[in-house]
Amino acid sequence: MKKNIYKLIADFGGTHMRIALSEGSEVIKLSKIRYKNNSSSINLISNFLLDIKSSINFINCFRICAAGPVEDGKVKITNSNLVISRNELMEFFKIKDIEIFNDAEAACYFIPHIKKPSYTTLNSKVPKNHTFGYIALGTGLGVSAVKLTHGKSIIISGEGGYCHIPYPEKNTISSEVINLIEKDYPRISCERLISGPGIVLIYNALSKINNNSSKLSSEKIVNFASKNAQGLEFEACKILFELLAKFAASVALIYGARGGVFLSGGLLQRLLPILPKEILLSNFLISGRMKDYVNSIPLYAINDDLISLKGCAAFEA
Repeated sequence: MKKNIYKLIADFGGTHMRIALSEGSEVIKLSKIRYKNNSSSINLISNFLLDIKSSINFINCFRICAAGPVEDGKVKITNSNLVISRNELMEFFKIKDIEIFNDAEAACYFIPHIKKPSYTTLNSKVPKNHTFGYIALGTGLGVSAVKLTHGKSIIISGEGGYCHIPYPEKNTISSEVINLIEKDYPRISCERLISGPGIVLIYNALSKINNNSSKLSSEKIVNFASKNAQGLEFEACKILFELLAKFAASVALIYGARGGVFLSGGLLQRLLPILPKEILLSNFLISGRMKDYVNSIPLYAINDDLISLKGCAAFEA
């Protein structure tokens, strides 16, 4: 009897990894694991195979993505000490067909195939081309784009999260917050504020402005925001949403993503039930010379936390 041969697919985030097998586009044997800062990717993968009682002999390739830039087949995960090396994995597991991607890049391999209910529509417009922007909001800020040409996905990946933060309108609480943060960070990247650690910086600045000395983690900020729309925690989440939407408009312009911009990530999924979606839409719909261009671009929010993992499954060498 012929035995099934699988891909091993994995998505390494800043604190968790999702790992599974795939047969075609189907994801099976899924595990979500919180890993320690000193963890080894080889040990994590080996332990997964032991847990599912699967032999490496039934796996013909690895498709791995991670939150960080890939250089020379190696990626050091942003906000973590974990390093994943293609050569080390090939040598240890004796598998030659191994691909490593940035997690935003991996997600883009799935974007052309995404279907409802994996996303909701925030700006309902008819797509004008087949180029899509992608932004992932979590421990860091992932940015990428995909252009569908003759049935092939062309991925444009970089480190857009390190672009300068978009400035809010003058004489607002948002501008006051950024002016205060600039005293510690003269150049504020988008990822510095539009992320889990970023929401803490925003909250701390708001606390200082309001003579409040409390310190909270990002998890507690979001939790308290869900219970009190009048508190500083809610205001911090609101400012993050404003900045995210303004940045999404910039991503749309940079990539010419008239097919739509997809927002994603664990932090986004926690914030969407709390904040009015109008905050995102009103800040995405920019004014000025390119107003009509951006206003005609669809804006979507992905509610599928396996998007990057599914992108690994969808990739064909």
